[in-house]
Amino acid sequence: MRHTRLQIDPVALAVSIGLLLTERAGTVCALGLAVAVHEAGHLLAAKWMNIRVEKVAFGLLGARIGISGVQSYQKEALLAAAGPATSFLCAILLAPLFKMHFFAAACALSLILGCLNLLPVQTFDGGRVLHCLLAGRFGETVAGRWMRWISFGFLTLLWLFSVYLLLRAGSGISWLGFSATLLCHFFDGEQLDF
Repeated sequence: MRHTRLQIDPVALAVSIGLLLTERAGTVCALGLAVAVHEAGHLLAAKWMNIRVEKVAFGLLGARIGISGVQSYQKEALLAAAGPATSFLCAILLAPLFKMHFFAAACALSLILGCLNLLPVQTFDGGRVLHCLLAGRFGETVAGRWMRWISFGFLTLLWLFSVYLLLRAGSGISWLGFSATLLCHFFDGEQLDF
């Protein structure tokens, strides 16, 4: 019998509970729905391709699914693409309900989550897809080297965009904090979870 471990980072849990107790509880629940649907896309794809899921871990910057038994770069790429595809499908299905605040937030957050995950950054879904394409063509070592530079470039662009938003529009402090956190994790060599 196969067991999948569920891990929840205590800091992420505390932040989530704190946000739920604020006046933005509906938005936090909509974000929870968007993340759950996104991760369900990965889990369903893994089940469909007979890939064993060993753990699902939720952290402050998102979720990570630990898998084993991926036999090809093609399967790995499909598994990575399943999350954003499911996020976009969720947004399409929720669009008719856009006049209700909760569903509007869930729709918008699903779109943002899908788009953000398609960035070619290591451990993001788009980065995993690009890594599979590069590794299949040039080998693991070259793909790893290229992905490091590509990830750095896109994280820097994300940070610069957040600085622009903050300076130009007077808003975007959340994006600035988020992008700065991602850059710090990149330089620490930690796995980015999103």
